[in-house]
Amino acid sequence: MSTRTDRAPRPGVAWTALMALSLLGAACGSTVRASSGGHGSTSSGLGLPSQSANAPGSGGAGATGGSGGSGTGSAGGDLSASGGAGYDSGGSAASGTGPAASGVTSKLVPASAPGVTGTTIYLGASYSSQSAQGDRAIGAAGAAPSYDARNVLNTVINYANAHGGFAGRKLQALYYDYNLTTDTNTQDQSACAYWTQDNKVFALPGSEILNACAQKAGALILGDGGATQATYQQYPNLIDADGTALDRMGNVEVNGLYKAGYFTGKLGLVTWDDPEYRATIQNGYLPALSAHHITPTQIVYIMVPQQLGAVGDMSAAVSNAVTKFKSLGIDHVMIQDGPAGVWGGDGLTLEWMDQAKSQDYYPRYGANPLNNPGTSINPSDEQNKELAVDDADYDGSYDQGWHANQARTLCYQIEAKAGYPVSSSNPNDEAAASSSCDAVFFLQKVLNAVPEVSVSAFMQAAANLGTSFATAQIYGTKFIPGRRDGGDEFRTEEYFSSCSCLQYQGAPYYPD
Repeated sequence: MSTRTDRAPRPGVAWTALMALSLLGAACGSTVRASSGGHGSTSSGLGLPSQSANAPGSGGAGATGGSGGSGTGSAGGDLSASGGAGYDSGGSAASGTGPAASGVTSKLVPASAPGVTGTTIYLGASYSSQSAQGDRAIGAAGAAPSYDARNVLNTVINYANAHGGFAGRKLQALYYDYNLTTDTNTQDQSACAYWTQDNKVFALPGSEILNACAQKAGALILGDGGATQATYQQYPNLIDADGTALDRMGNVEVNGLYKAGYFTGKLGLVTWDDPEYRATIQNGYLPALSAHHITPTQIVYIMVPQQLGAVGDMSAAVSNAVTKFKSLGIDHVMIQDGPAGVWGGDGLTLEWMDQAKSQDYYPRYGANPLNNPGTSINPSDEQNKELAVDDADYDGSYDQGWHANQARTLCYQIEAKAGYPVSSSNPNDEAAASSSCDAVFFLQKVLNAVPEVSVSAFMQAAANLGTSFATAQIYGTKFIPGRRDGGDEFRTEEYFSSCSCLQYQGAPYYPD
């Protein structure tokens, strides 16, 4: 048995959301997000520019630090031989950050997809300039990122452009700034128009609205870890580099916890009042529990706040549910968390544990990666003896009892060389960097294996990856025909408040 201390906040698993992308988070690891992407918290997605990377865009913070409007803007400079421009915290262009993109070495192949020219593949990227402000507003200041997410992502893109390229082309991102005070569904509609009408994108981040948008436009959908297996069937263009379908995750979690002896006493289930999460309970948790002859005492669905101002109503709903669970004598609680509304990480878990602590209610929690088991953001005493089935590997301490993650090591070296060192003392920055690397290098690995750049060719090539895609963020992936959610290697762990540490109960394993 090995031990890891002070668990880091996990990117809402896509790519916070490339992250919960999940997909990738503008503050992957942050609790609050501003888009529907991101394996993690604040999503950063991926996208493309209007005319050129130097264009101001349709309002918003572009290369010239433009104003307001739709909140859109360019990647801050052409990702050319001189290196792409980064951003300072104010959204203006900062001089050359990241390794120089000196050349593309991959073979140029034909293309039959939107957002692809003879020299460039364009990707839409969502982020929030308010992510740190939002984290502070809900009492999670420790989840605030150190760097502008655009700098972090641009750094990886520049490196990949200089080391192999993308099907004989360079990758280029255009960023859409999500506002935490505006309804996320409304902003998804605006982002959809920006990425598929004002521009023609090859890929964009996923959400209920953006999935339909991208599918209609013939674009690739980069998932955020917040989809069910039925959603993958509904949207053939949807794929997730390192996330796990919610209902498949529920099955893996239940079976893992059962083997670890978790299920005793009375069980309560908690998740978002959202079609994806309701389907997760019905098609993931309940069948798996039934197979072990377990019936939950109570299931509650919590309203999804679509803007920061609605978090108070959500907190009240959580408080009422905690009161009910306590009155029913429920002593085991499983929370299916994930990206929803303004939340991109473990927002539901954070609110639940804070409310439970205030009511002196201490059940034993069963968890999965979307709960960020062991994170210092959530109350330590609430997490005591929390048992989790987890896949996070974006910090060196997670390698205990296992081997070093070489993909993560390379990723952090790339960021450090560009001036964005990733410290183990800032898990939020670890999550942002690792999810950025996973998103970009996943695209590179698959695109450099296709006979032509198209969504169908991309999916065919991805299905042949097996376990070969090395990820900086999780223990391991598995892509097989018929499965487009790549996350698939887990290990069981238990949290102890006495040492603020997680103890592993074995090596990572593939559940199927």
